[in-house]
Amino acid sequence: MYRLLIVDDEPIIVEGLAELFGGPDFPHLEVHQAFDGKEALDIAARLRMDIVLTDIRMPEMDGIALQREIAKLWPRCRVVFLTGYNDFALVQAAMRGGAVDFVLKTEGDEPIVAALNKAIRSIEEQMTSERLLAQARSSAEAALPLLRKEFLLEILNGEKKGVQERRKRFAELRIPLDPDRAVHIAIGRVDRWPEDMPDSDKPLLLFAIDNILGEHIGGRLNTTQITVEQHRIVWLCQENPLSSESPEDPRGAHTFLKGTLESVQAACKMYLKLPCSFVLSEEAYEWETLPLKYDRLQLLFERGLGLGSEMLLTDERVFAAGRRGERPGLRRVRLLERYLASMERERFFEVFREVVEEVGDPKTLQTGLALEVFYELAAMLITALNRLELFHTVSERVNLGKLLSIREHGTWPEAAEFLRRTAELIFEYGSEENEQETHEVVRTLRQYIEANLDGDLSLTRLSDVVHLTPFYVSRLFKMYTGKSLSDEIAERRIERAKRLLAETHLKIHEVGARIGYDSAPYFTRFFKKMTSLTPQEYRDLLKKI
Repeated sequence: MYRLLIVDDEPIIVEGLAELFGGPDFPHLEVHQAFDGKEALDIAARLRMDIVLTDIRMPEMDGIALQREIAKLWPRCRVVFLTGYNDFALVQAAMRGGAVDFVLKTEGDEPIVAALNKAIRSIEEQMTSERLLAQARSSAEAALPLLRKEFLLEILNGEKKGVQERRKRFAELRIPLDPDRAVHIAIGRVDRWPEDMPDSDKPLLLFAIDNILGEHIGGRLNTTQITVEQHRIVWLCQENPLSSESPEDPRGAHTFLKGTLESVQAACKMYLKLPCSFVLSEEAYEWETLPLKYDRLQLLFERGLGLGSEMLLTDERVFAAGRRGERPGLRRVRLLERYLASMERERFFEVFREVVEEVGDPKTLQTGLALEVFYELAAMLITALNRLELFHTVSERVNLGKLLSIREHGTWPEAAEFLRRTAELIFEYGSEENEQETHEVVRTLRQYIEANLDGDLSLTRLSDVVHLTPFYVSRLFKMYTGKSLSDEIAERRIERAKRLLAETHLKIHEVGARIGYDSAPYFTRFFKKMTSLTPQEYRDLLKKI
């Protein structure tokens, strides 16, 4: 889809060309109109323009001045000049300014269409597939670290990834780990930042810590890192079979990693003046179980020795203290929050069922996992109800006071069913609200079109009426009604014209003006295209009935 702006101080020319290029023969064009250079510049300041078809001689701001201003806004925009004067000096100035063509108005429609097609070809040649691919590769390279981090965080946070998907994404993101082999996990924490250190310097020091680890590891382990908070880094590590002396030794990587982290800890203290703590897994874990083990390692930082400074602990500490430390339900709750916010109903309830099943059917709701999961879910639902302004509406269907205390429920299945029902209502009303807003936008557009058939019905004006972007308005209307805005406008105009021809004694040009056509010939062409009859033929036919 290309945006075309037609500019001329003669309305009959603008309307004629708008009808020509706004018709079914040019479905790839979004046509805008302006009747002088300043109006054209105002439109170009609000909307990206791809092609400008402009008169070269206009009062106040001529075509060449307009070309210079538009080039500042949209350097890629192509300009085609129209003129009634065969003025060689103007032609030279226009072509020096970057015009792609120059057409005399007296030459008719065919050369103008050819010039427009030439402008489109020029745009397409500039954006050849090879150049786009090169740009895409460059952008993808720059985005790779972020995309890699997002994908690995999804795994750590419990997002289910099938083996095939994992293999595919590892290859695409060039993650330097084997998607089929178990992985060791280590987490580093900066225990205390210098008091006078600005926040902008902290990411650089985390990067320095990662570099220190990389230097100490050498090629012994394959690793990738993720910065998860301002003061924490997660490393995922695997034995490098090409450099390991005993790749079959399951303890080899752990022993090496633990010794390396001791050296990294000392180096951070000496060279970076940063006290750091580390926790690491005692063994390698399969990718499917990694979220639970990651949660267990995080727990080491939150209790006992992990609350101190410059610690180096393994998850064996959890077992030695008689604590499993695994809270699978809570890990999945964080996914539920995201699915609810994005209204992904199916995925939400799939994970919700898993969370409920993981809690089981405890004898008491006053302690343990059931208590924690209930309040996590309740807080999530309250946040959604507030965000969507659904408290009053949903409270008419369920007693939302039961979100505030687990004591309102006798058993875990009863509490879980209440939470599920509340979530169902949020999805139900959230979807209805989207449907209602869409309906209201379409209704407003139709009312405005009906009331302004003789006025400005450009996509820009219609988008201003509903306070949405032109592209989104066009797509939303087509998706909801099954037809384009231009088709809707044409249908409403032809309906109005038929009524006026049948019920009034207005002259043909007066009927045309009532539906936005100041030029009688262009109105006649439009009417015949829509009905296969001229306006006069249609009126004569009605008299015979």
